[in-house]
Amino acid sequence: MLINSKGINVGSTFTFLKTIKSYVDQFNADYVYIAWDKKLTPEIANFRNTLTEGTYKGTRDQDRNKEVYASVDEIVKLTDLIGISNIFPGHLEADDVIAYLSKNLNGKKIIVSVDRDFIQLVNENVSYYNPIKKKVLDINNFQEEHDMTPVEYLLYKAIIGDTSDNIPGVEGYGKVKSIKLAKDVARYRNNEELPEKTVKVIKENIEKINHNIKLMDLSYGLNLYPDEGKLYKEQVDKHSCYGPDFEKFKEYCVELEFNSILNKFQDWKNTFDKSAKSELLAEYFKAFE
Repeated sequence: MLINSKGINVGSTFTFLKTIKSYVDQFNADYVYIAWDKKLTPEIANFRNTLTEGTYKGTRDQDRNKEVYASVDEIVKLTDLIGISNIFPGHLEADDVIAYLSKNLNGKKIIVSVDRDFIQLVNENVSYYNPIKKKVLDINNFQEEHDMTPVEYLLYKAIIGDTSDNIPGVEGYGKVKSIKLAKDVARYRNNEELPEKTVKVIKENIEKINHNIKLMDLSYGLNLYPDEGKLYKEQVDKHSCYGPDFEKFKEYCVELEFNSILNKFQDWKNTFDKSAKSELLAEYFKAFE
């Protein structure tokens, strides 16, 4: 907790800014996008709640990021001033925003999140970085790390389930059996010849697998609600029309008493000044997960 002389708790905002700067420095990112879970149309329930009859993410700790949630407006204002694009979903989630950006923005992208659902998005142009493991996962080391392809990984998740999102898996399937079944289902989908016994197991479980895929496949919601993608594009285009305003950022830091930022202001400016960079690397952040 960080309380300034006005008695305001600015700890979450300060920590958020420092964390973002550390990743931008680490990956030499030119363009940074923060995907938020705060919905622009919160009154509309999305398909995940409908498919799970309201139990989706029912086991999540709602108070885990309470301070950050309370600081959203402040964080958005500050990050806007240093040229970061804050993107909000309509009635989907930050996951869907990141899936859209991963597919539709040019250049090499890296997703920074502890949420392993984003592993399915890894391809030739998209990498994934887990801040806890401190390791980049890309298309070159994917097979070595997970013994499966990104497509098989999504099937694997649908089979084993996800306790953090309150999505039950196929009964009786742990990690080893789930990996094997995921590979079998991938071959089945490709119309490859399989033993009759294997086909029987797939058919017995395919309804459950397909149900979970709808919840876990980060392209499903965007296809179901095409207006969501249009909303994200509008926000991206809007942010591309203006650059950072470091003087206003500095004024706001003075107001909040972020002295450590002010003491190294040129370093902060160098980090987020796009005009001083030459390589293109887009970085995404998933907030609150």
